[in-house]
Amino acid sequence: MILERYIIREILAPLAAIGLVLVTIFSGYSATQFLSDAVNGLLSGRTVAVLVLLKVLIALEVLLPVTLYLATVLALSRLYADSEATAMAASGIGPGRIIKSVFYLALPLALMVGSLSLCVRPWAYERLYALEAGAREEFDFAKVEAGRFYELGEDLVFFAEKLDQNRKQARNVYVWKLTPDGREVTFAETARQESGSGRAPKSIVFQNGHHYILDAKTDRDRILFFARNVLQLTPGEEVREYRRKSASSALLAGSAAPDEIAEFQWRLSTGPATVLLALLAIPLSSTAPRRSRYGKATAAIVLFFLYYNLSLIAKTWVEKQVVAPVPGLWWVVFLLGVLVLVLVFIPWLMHSRKAWNHPGFHQRTSA
Repeated sequence: MILERYIIREILAPLAAIGLVLVTIFSGYSATQFLSDAVNGLLSGRTVAVLVLLKVLIALEVLLPVTLYLATVLALSRLYADSEATAMAASGIGPGRIIKSVFYLALPLALMVGSLSLCVRPWAYERLYALEAGAREEFDFAKVEAGRFYELGEDLVFFAEKLDQNRKQARNVYVWKLTPDGREVTFAETARQESGSGRAPKSIVFQNGHHYILDAKTDRDRILFFARNVLQLTPGEEVREYRRKSASSALLAGSAAPDEIAEFQWRLSTGPATVLLALLAIPLSSTAPRRSRYGKATAAIVLFFLYYNLSLIAKTWVEKQVVAPVPGLWWVVFLLGVLVLVLVFIPWLMHSRKAWNHPGFHQRTSA
């Protein structure tokens, strides 16, 4: 196991470095989505930190496989560039030892990624939606600026052309809301905020406006004229919207809805894809001695993005019922498995057979 431990150690070094860089970049990108609301007082610093942490936890199911994939490419490329892989082959060490080493490292990471997808992902989305709903409940006219768009969660956007912060009133107000069937857009000449008392919910009262209901399923749009309309910012517990991303994996497993089937298959596919991507990195790392270790990194990155985009497309096809639940999005994982079989295991079997038929092999065995 000395050789296996050496190869695993060589992969772990870039694994930690690449993982730290990717998490830092993703954390910075996620933080920029909430910083404007934090500056305007709509979100506290603690809430922003928790939101970013939840975003990172959700993204780990993608960040960990790509980190292992790139780390394996870079580590094994160094072995080839420094002629260490050539020395191993000259010593009778076949590609099976490298495959075994990568598999030993990929298997526990795949179990971790699978646990993140099946258990941590829905929990993180549930907490994320709860915090976003809390941000909507804390929305206050006194904290916003005129002429800016404010996202009150993933499904609601607020805009006001003019604001009187002292009186908590606004003019020329637009509210864009995403619904399961399409979108709803509200325009009002004036609006005021009511804080509510006791159990009364916080709300925005619109006056003299239009309410547009845009139905994406039937293409039957409607326009409603109103003198007074109320948007509640504090929904009751019974009004909490069901979202499949925050649903438990046990609940999705028994569902027949196409979007929930796609979500469940996505969660199941991340673990096997982690192992397959790590094994695919082995042939992609092969390079001539004294060549740059980064020579095939670009090709490896392009191949990963191709696989990832195909997975997203397959997931969307299942949601839209373009593809049946079987094969679902498993055909992408199957293609990845075929690629690993052709590039990794078939050459390994051919090498093993050639070594077995070589006369020197039997001489060393008899000796």
